[in-house]
Amino acid sequence: MKKYAVCLLMMLPTAALAHAGDHGHFDLAALIAHLFEPDHLFFAALTVIASILAYRAGRRAEARAHLRKDADHDPR
Repeated sequence: MKKYAVCLLMMLPTAALAHAGDHGHFDLAALIAHLFEPDHLFFAALTVIASILAYRAGRRAEARAHLRKDADHDPR
């Protein structure tokens, strides 16, 4: 339950770290062009890198837990 509360809290709208400004006046073409500015690309890349590192850390933790579980049930 605690995880769900944290996830919901993280999905709340927050101020953009790239820059402040109203993005509501853009048409679709201008919005797409705006998203390819360097500050937006930087934070998108940062998000992808953080996601990959978190995924890998989770997989390593899962593997360690399985090894620990297997060692506890070793009949020797």
